Amino acid sequence: MGIQGAGGRTQGERYDRNYCYGLHMYLLASNSPEITTRFEGPLRKKGQTTVVGSLAELWQDLARHPAKLILIDFGLLASGPQAEIAKTRQLTPDAKILVVAAGLSPEVELSLLGMGAAACCGAQLAEDTITRIINTVLDGGTWISSAALPLLLKGLGGLATTPAASRPGAAERLASLTPREGQIAELVASGASNKLIARQLDITDRTVKAHLSAIFQKLGVSDRLQLALYVTGSGLSRSGAAPP
Repeated sequence: MGIQGAGGRTQGERYDRNYCYGLHMYLLASNSPEITTRFEGPLRKKGQTTVVGSLAELWQDLARHPAKLILIDFGLLASGPQAEIAKTRQLTPDAKILVVAAGLSPEVELSLLGMGAAACCGAQLAEDTITRIINTVLDGGTWISSAALPLLLKGLGGLATTPAASRPGAAERLASLTPREGQIAELVASGASNKLIARQLDITDRTVKAHLSAIFQKLGVSDRLQLALYVTGSGLSRSGAAPP
């Protein structure tokens, strides 16, 4: 019997439709109804999506059909995340892997990123946030939580650089930031969330998001991690990076 998903179709029906193309655009591996319901919709809006309930089914599918993005429920990785992610990557080297879990510690999150995941995220996110994470990953970026970012930067010892920060014109791009944008860029690099930035600067979350969009465009970065590495590698400081 096929497993019923949020869209009302069985796995077998999904397989038949996707197999005729010879490619899984998106694969969702989870035995959690909550995760399936929350993440299947945003994935289907991006393209063909197949849902499986176990790693064995995931690997069986990948052995026959490659994927563009694979979303894995962390609960399926309990017996050995490193080996299981490695096997998944071996079957489809070009696919992006996104791990979903509730209450991951920053240490575990960074460990999963080190194993080859492009992103880790919580299980109870709004649809627009899920879509933003998926877009970031598909664009070649890495999604990291504000809780894990300070730990990453600490591990880098302040010596991290990013190609964007070292290319010609980096100084001009930094100089194009307004004083407010410079403040927000520094706060992101310190690991502050949008809500914390809004409180510290006495502005709204929406205003923070608008500033971040402008900062990403000016500096040529696509996510918070790239921005943090840019700021850390460039030595951006409130006193000198932004124009008066």
